[in-house]
Amino acid sequence: MDNNRQGAKASYVALVFFTGLWLILPSAVRRFNREAFAEFQAPALHLVGKGRDLARYWELQSRSPEELVAAARDLARINAALELKIHSLDDARKENTRLREMLRYPQSTEFVTVVARVSVRETSSWWQRIIIRKGRSDGVRPGCPVVFGDRVIGRVSVVHLTTSEVDLVTSPGFRCTAFLEGDDQSRIVHVSGRAGLALSAPRAMVSIIPLDYNPPAGQIAKVMTTGLGGVFPSGLTLGTLEAGVQTTSEKHMQTGALTPAKELSFIQEVSVLIPKYPTAGEILLTPADAGKPEEFR
Repeated sequence: MDNNRQGAKASYVALVFFTGLWLILPSAVRRFNREAFAEFQAPALHLVGKGRDLARYWELQSRSPEELVAAARDLARINAALELKIHSLDDARKENTRLREMLRYPQSTEFVTVVARVSVRETSSWWQRIIIRKGRSDGVRPGCPVVFGDRVIGRVSVVHLTTSEVDLVTSPGFRCTAFLEGDDQSRIVHVSGRAGLALSAPRAMVSIIPLDYNPPAGQIAKVMTTGLGGVFPSGLTLGTLEAGVQTTSEKHMQTGALTPAKELSFIQEVSVLIPKYPTAGEILLTPADAGKPEEFR
């Protein structure tokens, strides 16, 4: 019995010692340890993701030739339709550029698109995150928007050498300004993630909704980015505003729930939008001797 008590006391002393040592160590050492751990588990994350892709490959290999021919035919039709759409969008882009030059309107932020596969999902009741297989070596920086087509998935929160952590739209750390479809005055609302129950579907919150706002009759109101702040391009879809908007306790604004535009639990691939030039926030947070635009290209 005495030996058990002495062993328990020694374990408590060791726990207190290592806890105090961890608090005393400089933040740089702790950051190095976190980065080292992230790089240590990166090969395992890549292996899990590639194993999933390999399983999908062999699943497709087991399909009959008739199914593959039908899928190829459908894909060719889709590609032809997309080519026509690309040509029309190119004409619209040229016209937009011409009008901006005539009005001397400032150009919007230019982005470089990096496609990344999803390795791991962390969808607990609090944090809603994914880990993607692209990192600092691919030019990804903290704060870069993550999208799927024209739909917002989240924002890069932490970047490692070959992997990156992305806070989803439903994560409590996510913040964004938005417009509501059907609001002729284009008043700005606030979108933020919220922690949900373990078995409930992830949701986000739309706040600062004007009292006189009414969604389009018979339609689901879309929530779209404003482009303010230089993080997300304008016009991207964050999701849809759910029915049952409630008035706040102060009786001067409304709040509602937002359903993400994309099913975040099953997404396999995303696109990271990397600004060609540093944003205002990056310039403020970057030292003067390291904030040259050439380093961000």
